[in-house]
Amino acid sequence: MMQVQPVRFETRFGPLETRNSNVVEFPEGIPGFEHCRRWVLIGSDELTPLQCLLSLDAPEPSFLTVDPSLVVPDYTRHPGPAAQAKISAEPGDGLLWIAIVTLTENKRGTVNLKAPIVINTTRMRGCQIILDDGAYPVDFPL
Repeated sequence: MMQVQPVRFETRFGPLETRNSNVVEFPEGIPGFEHCRRWVLIGSDELTPLQCLLSLDAPEPSFLTVDPSLVVPDYTRHPGPAAQAKISAEPGDGLLWIAIVTLTENKRGTVNLKAPIVINTTRMRGCQIILDDGAYPVDFPL
């Protein structure tokens, strides 16, 4: 039996540990954080339904995220051919959609529904895409 090696990394929240199988590769990084290619999605009962997307390549970058269909139940989820290629998507692969949450100065939350992140959970590859149809804003009230 193959032994799974833990991955230990430093974050601004302190040291964390996860398994290699939980690491998501972003071949082009995330816009603004192109140097960060390896990320991990962390969840907890206290945080649900939010999750935290943390960089393994630098200690600072992290994002609160949420499933966009929890915010807009009929949220459209169709990655285009370019996104499918970036995440090596094939028919039958599992896709996880998350949207970045921003907390404003007045402690109100918004969700970026225009530029969701899609993760191929079968191959653990992800990318952020921009939906050009104008259906969703970058600052949808949470």
